Amino acid sequence: MDDKALIAALVEGYLTAYEARDDVGCASFYTLGALVLSPWAAPLRGRVAIADAHRDWFSEEERNKVMTIKDLKIDGDLAVCLLRYNAETDNGPVFGASLHTLERQSDGGWKIQHTSLHELEDETTGFEEE
Repeated sequence: MDDKALIAALVEGYLTAYEARDDVGCASFYTLGALVLSPWAAPLRGRVAIADAHRDWFSEEERNKVMTIKDLKIDGDLAVCLLRYNAETDNGPVFGASLHTLERQSDGGWKIQHTSLHELEDETTGFEEE
């Protein structure tokens, strides 16, 4: 499997864990010292903090979450991935984007090293076509 396919599989695996409300499973896609930044909370550092945050996020009852890779650049053992996401909630749909830095692992797989989350107003904001 090539690197793009491995990273796409990582995104799908994360979504599977998210839909199962598996906080530890979601955190397992991150490196041990990973950092997550968002406008909704203090920075999260490490898998324990990331798992704890996912438990809180699950209480928001997002469902049918979809994540689409909008751009992916791989340079050796590092990659940068821009994702767009949307989900349904009891209060209507939510839209967002996330920027990830990924690091190749010793087994050849990939893990997320840094994440920056951003809320978007709708399904098109911030993604103008070139």
